[in-house]
Amino acid sequence: MSDLKSAIRNPQSAIGEALLRQRERYNTKFALARYTYPALDGEVFSEHLKKTVAPIVEAVAENHSDKIDVVTDTLFDLSLELIGKDFFGRQVRYQSVLEGWEILLPFVPHLLAKDADTLTSSITNALYNLSVEPTASPSFWIERMIEIGKLCDNVEEFLEAGKIIAWRAGLAHYREGALNACRNLKNEVACDALGISEIQNLENLLIQTEKDPWLNPKEFSKGIKQEKRLRVVSVVGAFRGFGGLFIAPPKITYCDGQFLVYDSENWWAMTADVFGATFHRMGQTIPDLKNESNPNFRIDKNGKVVMNEQNASFHHLAQGTSFAADEKTLAVTLPLSHSVYLIAMAA
Repeated sequence: MSDLKSAIRNPQSAIGEALLRQRERYNTKFALARYTYPALDGEVFSEHLKKTVAPIVEAVAENHSDKIDVVTDTLFDLSLELIGKDFFGRQVRYQSVLEGWEILLPFVPHLLAKDADTLTSSITNALYNLSVEPTASPSFWIERMIEIGKLCDNVEEFLEAGKIIAWRAGLAHYREGALNACRNLKNEVACDALGISEIQNLENLLIQTEKDPWLNPKEFSKGIKQEKRLRVVSVVGAFRGFGGLFIAPPKITYCDGQFLVYDSENWWAMTADVFGATFHRMGQTIPDLKNESNPNFRIDKNGKVVMNEQNASFHHLAQGTSFAADEKTLAVTLPLSHSVYLIAMAA
């Protein structure tokens, strides 16, 4: 990339003028990046600037022309890193991360103008985390963040709302942080992030949601009392050969306040709720495990589940290989399945 004019189709565009104003400095940045990333391709980088970065800068230029240079600088530097690490380029490693740049960033120019570095890095990181979770929905997160951006006055507020939407998009381990974020946001933004109509008593909804991982805030907010029953609320995990995690049918235990799953090769910490399930690798050995399952749940060899005064039969869960429970959820594994079956009182 010997001349930055080749990086843009129209040198009179906002990004074109920004690059040309400091051509030598940007050429130096690129040259230095080549030392760190020898495979960095000038043509690929130029095409990325034209297709992805230029529309973002143009969006900023419409109402924040004084921020063109700082936004260009931020996007230029992060683009060098992402292309150098093969996140972007001829073969995009995580398509949703690129879509976040192409689809989401142009819709939040007012936030880019306030803190382009924090905003762009955080969006990139969030979409990476969503992309590596097989059951999460990065596209849902992008769609909802475009809408929430219209309500947010600053980057911090936007990113707090992003935690809530990431939880709803399938990152179950964000649950606690998401509910705390609701308390830090103005009512309008918190409700929108939760996907509910604005309500006065948001705190009550949050308390009830904290108590029950299988309660959907949207359904609860409607005020319709729904009868609950014991049922299979989710089936999580899968065979590694089909894109899942487990190399063999797993077994489960409950210890130190969390579900732990073992597949004969690795231990995984499992978090699950109404919006999804996530697994985090713990290693090959975990010493001194003791099953501390909640005694309120029981399952017999025929698949009959008892929880306090409630009971139901699940014949397909007969002859389970292991089971574990916390206060709200019973997890069961089977000898011929790579999945974990979750049972709870739910509508």
